[in-house]
Amino acid sequence: MAGTADCRIALAALAEVEARLPGPGTAWLTAGEDLRLQAIVAALRRRQYLAGHWLLREMASDAHGGEPADWRFETDADPRPRLRHADGRGLWASLSHSGEHLAAAIASAPVGLDLERPRKPRDYVAIARFLFSQEEADQVAATDEGAARERVFHLFWALKEARGKRGGEGLQPSQARRVTARAADTSDAEAWHWNLDGGGCVAIAAWPGAVIASLPAATTDGAWRYAGAD
Repeated sequence: MAGTADCRIALAALAEVEARLPGPGTAWLTAGEDLRLQAIVAALRRRQYLAGHWLLREMASDAHGGEPADWRFETDADPRPRLRHADGRGLWASLSHSGEHLAAAIASAPVGLDLERPRKPRDYVAIARFLFSQEEADQVAATDEGAARERVFHLFWALKEARGKRGGEGLQPSQARRVTARAADTSDAEAWHWNLDGGGCVAIAAWPGAVIASLPAATTDGAWRYAGAD
């Protein structure tokens, strides 16, 4: 069993996790998970769902013991994912995906995770003006067009997605515009991000002082606090 950390993050290729799935069936899913799976029509989204839910179980098993299938998803009025072991131990969880890539997190308290990979070019300034705070949108607009602007845009987007997942409300434009992510000292941060090879990033929103483990990089590429109305 791995050493204790408040939060653990894993990045994985979709195909790699699929190769570790326990057989062709889905008996390891809870009834609620299986019902959700049946409602997913897109083939890629079904693959992401299955692989992500198995990846979280593997992470819980590696970090806290038991077999992956011993960790079951809880379903109630709270939309934030949680895992519970057969012996009663519980974990908070978060998932994100982008094409053939997955990111997952488990934590001892509510947590949000977002993975952003480069996509088809968009009008990043216009989207930022609609969804980001004025301060964040100005930073996007002030960055040179091309890969540099794309990186800044995806960073703020990932930080907002992660915050919305942590709180369970998701990414709501009216609220997102009132909150600004600002660089912070590591000791005072509540969110962190890692840049990815080939572009894009991973961001996690946790709580000040959280101990985060399991990403390949020894240190994060940025630490953040959220300022503004909740």
